[in-house]
Order: sequence, then structure tokens, then C-alpha cells
Amino acid sequence: MPKFVRTMAVLTILMWGVLAFIVFYIPSDTYLNILSFLAILYIALHGTLSIPFYLIYKKRLPNFTDQRLLYRMGTKWSAFLSFIVVGILFLKAFHLINLLNAGLFALLCIGILFQVKGRK
Repeated sequence: MPKFVRTMAVLTILMWGVLAFIVFYIPSDTYLNILSFLAILYIALHGTLSIPFYLIYKKRLPNFTDQRLLYRMGTKWSAFLSFIVVGILFLKAFHLINLLNAGLFALLCIGILFQVKGRK
């Protein structure tokens, strides 16, 4: 495994630790606390999901030499999935989840999907 993947794994574990600290010791009574929780959750999920996507791309393209490009290819999908999870939690946390907002968020996700899918 390249050094940058190990570094990302260590940073991801650190982010999960920060997230656990926020969950157990910081009350979610203000908007700033909720937004900081969601931001740290996004970073932690993004880092966690990027490693399996990197390994999938590495297995799918075994002769590809640029490992950083493979990691970046996996990163775009992990960012997209993390955005969906955190977006749904954002709507739920601020009591904005209804049929209209869920439909608009789904349209936003479909638009982002077409942008992510088209890039290499």
C-alpha cells in the first residue's frame, strides 16, 4: 500500500476519534455544534469510503501505474456517497425533510451524479 493511503487511513481514524468526542462530549444544542458534527462526519466518511474504492479500482486496473490517480478516481465516488449521507442527515437535523425538499435533494444528487460519472 502506498504511503499516501496509509496517511489517509491514519487521518480517517483521527477524524472518527474527533467525531466520537463530539458525539459523547459536545451537546447538539446549537446550529454550530450540529454543523461541526456534520462536517466532521463528511470528512470521516469520505476518508473511510475512499480506501475501499481505491482498492476496487486497483483490482480492476492492475497494470495502471499511477496509484494517486486511482485514489483520486475512488475519492470522487466516496465524496458523492458521503454528500448523500450527510445531506440527508442535514435535512433531518434541521427538520427540513419533507416531500418537496427530499425531491429537490434527489434532483441535486442526480445532477451531481451525472457530473461525477462523466469525469475520469
